[in-house]
Amino acid sequence: MWTSRLFFLVGCWIVILTLLQLVPFFTALALEEGVAASSFFASMSVGLLVGGSLYMGFRSSERVRIRKLTILLPLVGGVALAFAAGLPFFFLLPDAGLITAFYEGMSLITTTGATAYDGSLSEMRSVQLWRSMAAWFGGFMAVCVSLSLLTALNSGGIQLHRSALPFGDSEKGYPRLKATAVTLWPVYALFTAICCLLLMLGGMPFDSAVMLSMASVSTTGITPDGGHVVAGFWPQLVVVIFTICAALSWDMHYARLKQLRFNIQFTLETRAFTFALVFAAVVLFFLSDEGWVNALWGSIFASVSAVTTSGFASGDSHFSTELPLASAIVLMALVCLGGSVAGTSGGIKMLRGVILGMLGKAEVERLALPHGVRALRYEGQSVQPRDIEAVWLVLGGFVFVFVIGVLTLAIFGIRFQEAIALALSSLVLSGPMAFAIDPYFPGFTGMHDKDYIVLSILMLVGRVEASLFLALFAKSLWRG
Repeated sequence: MWTSRLFFLVGCWIVILTLLQLVPFFTALALEEGVAASSFFASMSVGLLVGGSLYMGFRSSERVRIRKLTILLPLVGGVALAFAAGLPFFFLLPDAGLITAFYEGMSLITTTGATAYDGSLSEMRSVQLWRSMAAWFGGFMAVCVSLSLLTALNSGGIQLHRSALPFGDSEKGYPRLKATAVTLWPVYALFTAICCLLLMLGGMPFDSAVMLSMASVSTTGITPDGGHVVAGFWPQLVVVIFTICAALSWDMHYARLKQLRFNIQFTLETRAFTFALVFAAVVLFFLSDEGWVNALWGSIFASVSAVTTSGFASGDSHFSTELPLASAIVLMALVCLGGSVAGTSGGIKMLRGVILGMLGKAEVERLALPHGVRALRYEGQSVQPRDIEAVWLVLGGFVFVFVIGVLTLAIFGIRFQEAIALALSSLVLSGPMAFAIDPYFPGFTGMHDKDYIVLSILMLVGRVEASLFLALFAKSLWRG
């Protein structure tokens, strides 16, 4: 049965994430954070019990490959990982409830960077380390799922991205997921280590450098103190460089490192990413009323923070607070586009934006030459009608889920503008973006359980993509 295989794979994911808690557990013991150490121990006990039971109970399950399992694995696995990542917070602050802890875990696993425990746990270094590690793991899983499961389903036309990973067509779905993880984890760890080393060379302590490097590579946007502000020019420069690298395709990084060639021709998606970044930085520069030096660097940093959906801030306040309306609109457009399809950022991805731009250009040319025949080509390959339909499905699904999320939050009693900020920031996986949309947004702390559930669903949809979520409502899926 395919359900047995699903339980086995989910159990493997839970066990891996639970074992990662050994690092903050021993850190808490070393720093004499007794409460945190007890919480991590209790969380590991529950995680190993549940995950180990699923692993041992279904390890002999048949290796089936069906579309239903491919669709459900990222969704069910995402929910399971969110619970596993949030358990330490539940045992730390049980009065806040399990739903709040689940929301915290979902925010970390999806690299959103929003927190329901604002300031209450910032003094516990082991807890901050776990936040960075869980988000780091979530970013890596997002890349692997995109290059394996989502590619097998051609979600949003993702098959137009020709991966540089050395796997044949026979390795699709779950074998491809494992092979992708084994191949990319050294590259992912190498970039994190280099980022950490550069931050330390700038004078940052080792523990803070580790946490900030994990947050940069995963584009989570959480600083070691639990906020989003990066102070100092050198740390900001390092963060800019590595968040850009993280938002680009990791399989291309692997190809460059393997061939030791850094002059490989940039893909169309990378060129579109660069154009959007430069164009937004120029616009923000002319909209700024500061000195030209501060305005230039501030515009670059804000543009990178938005297009990578990391949400880092360079000032003394939250990301993009009290921005002019025009600047806020520019940042909202960037954060909705996001990075590459094989990056750790959120958004609808640049590949889809390129295809939509091609379609618009083709329609304009059709008006000039109604009887002309033109074939759309992306990176030398023909764009098939099914790819165009998949792109439109992702865009339409994104808008549909966003509208439903806003209306649901508004019905639950949240101000309409605040509901827009919450829904959009959750869907694009950039929690700090809520402060740009609504300058009066009070933060993510103190919401009701029903609000956290809605936001958790939106974050999961934003990570696995709306078309995959909408497939759950197709009768043909459940009829086999």
